This record gives sequence, C-alpha cells and structure tokens, in this order.
Amino acid sequence: MAVRKKCKSSGCRSSPKCGHPWWFDVMHNGKRYRMPVNDFALPRGAALPVTTKQEALSRWEPEFKAMIGRGEDPTVPPAPPAESATMTVAKFLTDYESKYVDVEPLKSRSSIKSRLKTLKEHLGSLPLKDLEKPGPIDDVKQNYKGRKQATLNRLLGQLRHAINWAIGRELLEKTPFHRHGIRIKTKGEERRERRVSHEEETVLLDAAAKMTTAEHKCVGQQMRDRIIGALETACRKGEMLKIQNREVDWTQRVILLRAENTKDSESRRIPFDPNGRLAAVLKRRKFLGPDAYVFGTDDGHPVKEFRTAWESLLVLAQGQTTRRERRGARVNRQALKAIDLHWHDLRHEAASRWLERGVNLRVIQLALGHTSITTTQRYLNVTDLEMAKAMEQLWAAPEGAKAKSAGREPKIAAAAG
Repeated sequence: MAVRKKCKSSGCRSSPKCGHPWWFDVMHNGKRYRMPVNDFALPRGAALPVTTKQEALSRWEPEFKAMIGRGEDPTVPPAPPAESATMTVAKFLTDYESKYVDVEPLKSRSSIKSRLKTLKEHLGSLPLKDLEKPGPIDDVKQNYKGRKQATLNRLLGQLRHAINWAIGRELLEKTPFHRHGIRIKTKGEERRERRVSHEEETVLLDAAAKMTTAEHKCVGQQMRDRIIGALETACRKGEMLKIQNREVDWTQRVILLRAENTKDSESRRIPFDPNGRLAAVLKRRKFLGPDAYVFGTDDGHPVKEFRTAWESLLVLAQGQTTRRERRGARVNRQALKAIDLHWHDLRHEAASRWLERGVNLRVIQLALGHTSITTTQRYLNVTDLEMAKAMEQLWAAPEGAKAKSAGREPKIAAAAG
C-alpha cells in the first residue's frame, strides 16, 4: 500500500478515523520513499491539508509515483515558482519548450521550436505580463505584413497555446486572444486552377527519361513511376512515398494506406486497374520484396523528399538547363516561377480526371481522404473544353430531355379534335 497511517500511539492501531496524518510509503528499485502526504501536497498546490485516504490516492499518489519514475526525489521540496512579474517572455518560452514541447509526444517538434525562436526574436525582451495585453502581439502582426497569412496564423496559434499553458500554471491571469482582443484572422484557401493536360504529362514523362545520367543521380525511372503513381492514386507526396509492397493487395486490387502514414490518421484503400500503367509499376517493384518501398530508390529503400529531382525535371521539360545561381540554391528559379507547376497539382489533376470520367463525388472524397466535401470540391477543376462538351450534349438532346434537365416537364400538345 502506497498510502498508510503512521500512528505513534498504540491505541488507535492506524485507524482511518484517527487524527494522525497520512503517509506515502513506496519501494522503487530497492529504495524506500516515505514522507507525509501533506508535506508533498501543500508545496505543490493543495489548498487544504489532505485528510482522507481517497484524496491522497486519487490526487497525489499518481504524481508522487510519477516523480519517482522520472528519477526525481519527491522528498525534495519544489523550487519556488519564478515570479511572472520579473520573468521575460524569452525565459518563459524557454521553460515552455523544455517542460512541454520536449516532453510531449508531438509530431512537428522542429516546426514548433522554429516558431518559438521567431516569437523570442519579436517578444523575448518584454516582461511576461505584457502578453496579457493585445498591444505587443499587434506589433508582431504588423511586422509580418507581406508574409503568408497561414504562416502568421500558425505563429499566433503557437503563442496562444503557450499563453494558455502559462495560465494553467498561474503565471498569467488572462489571455489576449478573445473577440475584443487579438483574433487570428483565417484566410480562405486559395483555389488553384492549374491543370495538367495529357500533352504536358507526356512531356514530363519524356523529361524523366533524360534523367538517367549520373548528373541527375539516375532518378529518371523513379520520377516516372512517381508521376504515374500521383496521377493514378491521387495520394499526397508523403503518403505515396510510404507505400510498401506488402500494402498492395493484388486479390482485391487495392493499395492500403495505413493510418499512421496519412495526414488525417485514417486508413483508406485506393483501387487500381490491374491492366493499367500503375499495375505495371507495381509488378516491376514487387520483386524487391514485401518490405521494399514502391516509390523509393531503385533497390527499394525509402525516400523522404525528391524536391530537387522534381524541379530539375520541370526545367528539363521546358528544354532548359538545370543551372543554379549558387551551391545549394534551387534550380533556375525564374523558369520554375514561369512553369508554375507544383507536385500537389498532380493530386488535383487526378481528382479532376476521375470526375471527368464519371466517378461519384463521394467516392472521390473517400479516395482523397477528405473529411469535408467542400475541400474535395476545391480540388475539382473543370476545363473549358469539358464544359463545352457538356453543353453540346445538352444542346443535342431532344426537347423533352432539355426540359427535364431544366427542371420542368415538356408541354404536351393537345390532340386534334
């Protein structure tokens, strides 16, 4: 038992109803930790002395054991909290990083630390109490003019979380993020109308054939497979690069995307044509073994990024050279800006082609992994040629079909008497 009485008189015999205090008594790795519950609880925020065993077990015993598990000595009193009046924002953000960011199992720890570094540059010298006022944060918003709204939103969102964390530890009393203070202005996602025609697709695949030399590290075949994979599966880049041969089900003719590899942490299944060009890629990569990555290196090892190869391919597709202004810089940035084709546009193009071929909108939503149909609709771009074909079919339809499509029944001529 971790919580017990330690009665000095022999008459009460450690009765729960006696007035003696409760004690912690824990053995861990051959070492015994014993101390009164009140000596542990009161310095750590208990408003009143602990008088019941239930309170000691439910509230303070887990924290007592957790400290022992972390290698800390619970018998040592905690250091007095730093005065928020004298603490600077930089010192607070450093504590927030060490006590929260480095401890919690966060996926984007490096991105969070980068935002904290930016916040320290703008607010680090201010007293912590200044974060309760909207003025200093408004200055940050003004200095961020000209940058992407989404970048500013993520920065402010990180600061809001840090302030809420400080309020929970009584370092701050209130937050400036409310309807009459700081508001994170969200900007609607811009819809890209960029389409990839079949002619442009052919040019990209032909350019991949030129990247089989040592200059481009012989990634031509890999890039060709990835372009085909993006246009046939509509997967995100990160999802596609994590597909292994073991996740290709040839019986059901589907590719399984595991939950741990998807953006929304939901598994989904992408069907593929067993006689299509994607199946040819899957069959060729199948012989590398079940653990091999379908869109990885030639020998099946995983690839985290191929940005340089993609940008070189775009430049080669335009008949230009892959020159760099300096070592480590992006290839021919002016040419890339003129081409204006992102890898994610291939995902949009795949969804638009499915819609063009008559695939149900709900099916497209499930294949893309969207929780909202509105997001799926932003992905679907209809070309002028497709719109013209649809209108020509309407114009060529009989009068009755035209009236029905317009939402009314055709008029019936009266029979001659």
